[in-house]
Amino acid sequence: MKEYHGIIRDGNFELSLTQLQQRESYLKSLKDDTRITEIFKVQRKEKTWEQVKTHFGFALQQIVEEMDSRGWDSSIIYNLPKPTGVPITRDMLHQFFYVLYPVYNDTGELITMSHEDWSRKNSCELFDSIRNFTASQWDIYIRDPDPNWKEST
Repeated sequence: MKEYHGIIRDGNFELSLTQLQQRESYLKSLKDDTRITEIFKVQRKEKTWEQVKTHFGFALQQIVEEMDSRGWDSSIIYNLPKPTGVPITRDMLHQFFYVLYPVYNDTGELITMSHEDWSRKNSCELFDSIRNFTASQWDIYIRDPDPNWKEST
C-alpha cells in the first residue's frame, strides 16, 4: 500500500514534487489492467495526547478510588481467591486494560496511546470498553469528564 500526502487547492489534489514523482513512478511500475484503489482521507485535528491522557487518567482514577473505598486489592483484578494485600494503582489498571482490550494498527502491530497510529476512534472504543467492563464486572460506573469529548475535536 502506498500513501501520498497533499492538500486540496482550487478543488484539486496537489502533491509536492517529490510525492508526485513517487506516485507517478509507482503507477508506471504496475502492469496494465492492474486493479487499484485510490482513497482520499481528510486529515482532521485529533485530540491532543494530553487530552486523551487526561480522559483515561480521570477514568482510571475513578476506578482506583472506588476500589480503594471498597477495600479491594489486586486480587479483584486478577480474579484471585485470596487477597494479595497489593493496592490497585492506575498503572496496574492501565496495563490490565491494554491486555484485556488490545488495539492493533492496520499492519497488525499492537499499539498503545503513545503510538503514532493511535486515533480518536481507538480512544473512544477503549474508553467505552473500559466503562462497560467496570460497570458489568465490578459495578463501577465511570463518569464522562465531558459528555461531548468524543465529538469535540
